[in-house]
Amino acid sequence: MKGYQKLTIITAILGLIIPFIGLFLYFLINSFVGIPILALFVGWALLIAIAIIALNVGAIVAAFKIKNNKIVGGILIACGVMLFALIQWFAIPALALFVIAGILAIREKNPLSNLKRDNIAP
Repeated sequence: MKGYQKLTIITAILGLIIPFIGLFLYFLINSFVGIPILALFVGWALLIAIAIIALNVGAIVAAFKIKNNKIVGGILIACGVMLFALIQWFAIPALALFVIAGILAIREKNPLSNLKRDNIAP
């Protein structure tokens, strides 16, 4: 496992803990109330939690499924910036870690690119 993949998975798992706890508590409290009146007060938080989960899962998928390191680096940096735009000051640690992982991914050398460029079969 490469360095940027390790950093991405650590950052994303830490970023998934609070939204999942929030969703669990939302559905637990909503089941006791009986009607979805809670959505009138914290519906925006539910949407933000779903967006945070989507961004973190997208970062994990990009880090492990996409083979081009420059594209992965750009996606990781974009995930950090989008998290910062979504939850602002609370996302500064995630922004820093995703940007570092993105830079590590961009600087990572792909050994297969040299073989394909020189027309040497792997």
